Amino acid sequence: MFPKNNEENILLAKNVPSLDVSGDFYNFKNIGDKIFFTLGDVSGKGVDAGLIMARVTALFEILVEEKKSLIEIVSLINDNLYNLRSGKFLTGIFAVYDKKSKNLEFINAGHSESIISENKKITEHVSSKIPPLGVQPINLDLNSVLNKISLKDKIFYIYSDGLSESKDFEGNEIEAEGIIDLLNKNKDHDIATQLENIFIEISAFGALQNMSNEEQSIIKDDLTILAINGKNI
Repeated sequence: MFPKNNEENILLAKNVPSLDVSGDFYNFKNIGDKIFFTLGDVSGKGVDAGLIMARVTALFEILVEEKKSLIEIVSLINDNLYNLRSGKFLTGIFAVYDKKSKNLEFINAGHSESIISENKKITEHVSSKIPPLGVQPINLDLNSVLNKISLKDKIFYIYSDGLSESKDFEGNEIEAEGIIDLLNKNKDHDIATQLENIFIEISAFGALQNMSNEEQSIIKDDLTILAINGKNI
């Protein structure tokens, strides 16, 4: 459920799971000049979380192919999860980026705030407007839940709580501000290097001891970060 990065280097992502089956997911699909993408975190870990993850990513692709709007996609995924009565829920960001206009539309469902960078400076944080999906029926009002921004000359970052809940050398969670500090520290690098360096820094904090396959089981939580590059390439 972790596709390769977009070949145009517009969408880049990195994930390291805490277990063989991850509760984190991201997915994207190109439709003409638009990239539909999502990043989310299913409650819990292991096989149960993995099954929900697989269900959501498959449903996301189907709905995108059916040319559903973001509002429809989020509503239908919520209804599907709620009707399962599995006790599982997910937080996530669902978005569409227009490569020509560089306009981004997205919905944040109970997920960590997104980060926007312009001219190597963090300019904006965008918080959630609706609860996690699968908890209750929801009626989405387009004007109140849909975020619309221009990404011209900007970079849009989203991430899982495994990153923000990673602990620093003093044992404190780094939170969103810690991720912003890491992005600022790596602002002169290309995006792929930025994402790689963030994981190296988290490793130094102790969230990762070694990213080899044999030792990934010690990771305390799934770690995922995704970036959309609105700068000229």
